[in-house]
Amino acid sequence: MTRAKVKMAAPKPRLAPEEQANIELAYEHFAAESAHDTARTLATLADDIMYRVVASGAIVHGKEAVSKYYDVWWTAFPDVNIEIKRIVAAGEWVIAENVATATHLGPWLGIPPTGKRTVQNLCAVIRCRNGLMIEETVYYDQLERIRQIGEVLELDGRKLNIPR
Repeated sequence: MTRAKVKMAAPKPRLAPEEQANIELAYEHFAAESAHDTARTLATLADDIMYRVVASGAIVHGKEAVSKYYDVWWTAFPDVNIEIKRIVAAGEWVIAENVATATHLGPWLGIPPTGKRTVQNLCAVIRCRNGLMIEETVYYDQLERIRQIGEVLELDGRKLNIPR
Protein backbone atom coordinates (compact mmCIF):
# COMPACT_ATOMS: atom_id res chain seq x y z
CA MET A 1 0.00 0.00 0.00
CA THR A 2 1.44 3.36 -1.00
CA ARG A 3 0.77 6.53 0.85
CA ALA A 4 0.30 9.82 -0.86
CA LYS A 5 2.76 12.47 0.20
CA VAL A 6 1.03 15.58 1.36
CA LYS A 7 2.90 18.84 1.67
CA MET A 8 1.60 21.04 4.40
CA ALA A 9 2.47 24.67 4.76
CA ALA A 10 4.04 25.63 8.01
CA PRO A 11 1.47 27.29 10.25
CA LYS A 12 1.70 31.05 10.29
CA PRO A 13 2.60 32.33 13.71
CA ARG A 14 -0.15 34.39 15.23
CA LEU A 15 0.60 37.87 16.40
CA ALA A 16 0.29 38.60 20.05
CA PRO A 17 -2.46 41.16 20.79
CA GLU A 18 0.22 43.78 21.58
CA GLU A 19 1.91 43.18 18.22
CA GLN A 20 -1.38 43.43 16.32
CA ALA A 21 -2.20 46.68 18.14
CA ASN A 22 1.26 48.05 17.33
CA ILE A 23 0.85 47.27 13.62
CA GLU A 24 -2.56 48.97 13.63
CA LEU A 25 -0.97 51.98 15.34
CA ALA A 26 1.71 52.17 12.61
CA TYR A 27 -0.96 52.02 9.87
CA GLU A 28 -2.85 54.85 11.57
CA HIS A 29 0.35 56.88 11.97
CA PHE A 30 1.31 56.62 8.29
CA ALA A 31 -2.28 57.33 7.18
CA ALA A 32 -2.31 60.46 9.38
CA GLU A 33 1.04 61.59 7.96
CA SER A 34 -0.26 61.03 4.42
CA ALA A 35 -3.35 63.11 5.27
CA HIS A 36 -1.04 65.86 6.64
CA ASP A 37 -3.18 65.85 9.76
CA THR A 38 -0.98 67.13 12.58
CA ALA A 39 -3.45 66.44 15.40
CA ARG A 40 -4.16 62.92 14.16
CA THR A 41 -0.45 62.20 13.66
CA LEU A 42 0.48 63.51 17.11
CA ALA A 43 -2.29 61.36 18.62
CA THR A 44 -0.23 58.29 17.65
CA LEU A 45 2.82 59.55 19.59
CA ALA A 46 3.74 59.49 23.26
CA ASP A 47 4.43 62.91 24.80
CA ASP A 48 8.14 62.05 25.08
CA ILE A 49 8.49 60.63 21.53
CA MET A 50 12.02 60.39 20.13
CA TYR A 51 11.99 60.89 16.35
CA ARG A 52 15.19 60.32 14.39
CA VAL A 53 15.97 60.67 10.68
CA VAL A 54 19.26 58.91 10.04
CA ALA A 55 19.89 60.52 6.61
CA SER A 56 19.88 64.06 7.99
CA GLY A 57 21.07 63.29 11.50
CA ALA A 58 17.95 64.98 12.90
CA ILE A 59 16.84 63.83 16.34
CA VAL A 60 13.85 65.52 17.91
CA HIS A 61 12.23 64.86 21.26
CA GLY A 62 8.65 65.51 22.28
CA LYS A 63 5.46 66.23 20.39
CA GLU A 64 6.11 69.96 20.02
CA ALA A 65 9.46 69.41 18.30
CA VAL A 66 8.03 66.64 16.12
CA SER A 67 5.14 68.93 15.14
CA LYS A 68 7.65 71.54 13.94
CA TYR A 69 9.48 68.84 11.96
CA TYR A 70 6.20 67.88 10.25
CA ASP A 71 5.51 71.53 9.42
CA VAL A 72 8.84 71.79 7.56
CA TRP A 73 8.38 68.42 5.80
CA TRP A 74 4.77 69.04 4.76
CA THR A 75 5.63 72.56 3.54
CA ALA A 76 8.41 71.18 1.33
CA PHE A 77 6.37 68.17 0.18
CA PRO A 78 2.69 69.06 0.72
CA ASP A 79 1.32 66.05 -1.18
CA VAL A 80 3.48 63.38 0.46
CA ASN A 81 1.82 59.98 0.53
CA ILE A 82 3.22 56.96 2.38
CA GLU A 83 2.41 53.45 1.23
CA ILE A 84 3.30 50.52 3.46
CA LYS A 85 4.84 47.72 1.40
CA ARG A 86 5.76 45.32 4.20
CA ILE A 87 5.30 45.47 7.93
CA VAL A 88 6.25 43.19 10.80
CA ALA A 89 5.98 43.37 14.58
CA ALA A 90 8.02 41.73 17.32
CA GLY A 91 6.94 42.68 20.81
CA GLU A 92 7.06 46.46 21.20
CA TRP A 93 8.88 46.92 17.86
CA VAL A 94 7.40 47.48 14.40
CA ILE A 95 9.42 47.63 11.20
CA ALA A 96 7.76 49.04 8.10
CA GLU A 97 9.14 49.18 4.57
CA ASN A 98 7.43 52.10 2.87
CA VAL A 99 7.39 54.08 -0.34
CA ALA A 100 6.80 57.82 0.00
CA THR A 101 5.80 59.81 -3.06
CA ALA A 102 5.76 63.60 -3.03
CA THR A 103 6.26 66.74 -5.08
CA HIS A 104 8.91 69.26 -4.04
CA LEU A 105 6.78 72.43 -3.73
CA GLY A 106 8.47 74.21 -0.82
CA PRO A 107 12.00 74.89 0.43
CA TRP A 108 13.87 71.84 1.74
CA LEU A 109 17.43 71.77 3.08
CA GLY A 110 17.89 75.24 1.63
CA ILE A 111 16.86 74.03 -1.84
CA PRO A 112 14.09 76.13 -3.41
CA PRO A 113 11.01 74.33 -4.75
CA THR A 114 11.56 72.51 -8.04
CA GLY A 115 8.11 71.06 -8.67
CA LYS A 116 9.73 67.66 -9.24
CA ARG A 117 8.10 64.43 -8.12
CA THR A 118 10.04 62.10 -5.81
CA VAL A 119 9.65 58.41 -5.05
CA GLN A 120 11.47 57.47 -1.87
CA ASN A 121 11.99 53.99 -0.46
CA LEU A 122 12.30 54.10 3.29
CA CYS A 123 12.30 51.96 6.38
CA ALA A 124 10.77 53.01 9.67
CA VAL A 125 11.72 51.30 12.93
CA ILE A 126 9.08 52.06 15.54
CA ARG A 127 8.93 51.30 19.24
CA CYS A 128 5.52 51.29 20.92
CA ARG A 129 4.36 51.33 24.50
CA ASN A 130 0.85 51.55 25.94
CA GLY A 131 -0.72 52.09 22.52
CA LEU A 132 1.56 54.97 21.46
CA MET A 133 4.79 55.33 19.56
CA ILE A 134 7.71 56.20 21.84
CA GLU A 135 10.43 56.05 19.15
CA GLU A 136 10.59 56.25 15.39
CA THR A 137 13.79 55.98 13.40
CA VAL A 138 13.55 56.55 9.66
CA TYR A 139 16.13 55.34 7.15
CA TYR A 140 16.17 56.59 3.54
CA ASP A 141 18.62 57.66 0.86
CA GLN A 142 18.74 61.45 1.08
CA LEU A 143 21.09 61.70 -1.90
CA GLU A 144 18.50 59.89 -4.01
CA ARG A 145 15.84 62.45 -3.02
CA ILE A 146 18.22 65.32 -3.81
CA ARG A 147 18.97 63.76 -7.21
CA GLN A 148 15.26 63.33 -7.95
CA ILE A 149 14.47 66.98 -7.28
CA GLY A 150 17.19 67.91 -9.74
CA GLU A 151 19.57 69.70 -7.42
CA VAL A 152 23.15 69.98 -8.64
CA LEU A 153 25.64 69.12 -5.94
CA GLU A 154 29.07 70.66 -5.76
CA LEU A 155 32.19 69.78 -3.85
CA ASP A 156 35.03 72.29 -3.71
CA GLY A 157 33.37 74.23 -6.55
CA ARG A 158 33.09 71.19 -8.82
CA LYS A 159 29.76 69.70 -9.91
CA LEU A 160 29.30 66.12 -8.76
CA ASN A 161 27.99 63.56 -11.21
CA ILE A 162 25.46 61.51 -9.25
CA PRO A 163 24.80 58.17 -11.00
CA ARG A 164 21.17 57.28 -11.65
